[in-house]
Amino acid sequence: MPEKTTYIILRKIPFQESGLIVSGLSPEFGRLDFLLKGVRDTGAKKFPYAELFRELSIEFRPPRTHSSGTLCLLTAHEPVASFDAIVNRIGNYLAMCDYAAFLLKHTKPMLEAPETFRALETLLFRLTTAEHPAFPVAAAKLMFLRESGFLPETFDANDSRRGRILDALLEYAADPRVPEPDLAGDYRNRLIRWVGELCSYHDLR
Repeated sequence: MPEKTTYIILRKIPFQESGLIVSGLSPEFGRLDFLLKGVRDTGAKKFPYAELFRELSIEFRPPRTHSSGTLCLLTAHEPVASFDAIVNRIGNYLAMCDYAAFLLKHTKPMLEAPETFRALETLLFRLTTAEHPAFPVAAAKLMFLRESGFLPETFDANDSRRGRILDALLEYAADPRVPEPDLAGDYRNRLIRWVGELCSYHDLR
């Protein structure tokens, strides 16, 4: 029985003469990888939406039980959203490529990641228009850290202000309608550095 999910393409690699290995993220199943044969043939229309940072509705079959491989079988796909405008801002595009590599390295197949996926959607939306990518990328990473259990859940009385700011930043990461928290430039930069240091501390690079 095929599974159904939403899926964002984060990487595609040519395979042999006409195939692709496509990797990405879904909310219910975490990282998913597909081997698509013949999709690069001249005039082929088997997978016309195979572009980076496209969001699709897909049906797929997971690897067989007890199989050592992680490649799934894609059985159906339809477009949901396109974030192609990100390529108009080269800095944003490169930042998104770095974050995509980060996610693919640190997410696992068949392990749900709904908060990380939602933050990924929001980040892609923001990077189509944002002037500077560092802050929205840091917010998305913070959501990943929280969902993965690397972010402290409670703060003592001396850290109550930080707790409120982190809650605001997580809300910003999860919802494209939420405006950027009103923070001084120096404090924004300190938060960005702190998220990076937290990733390094947990060996997430």
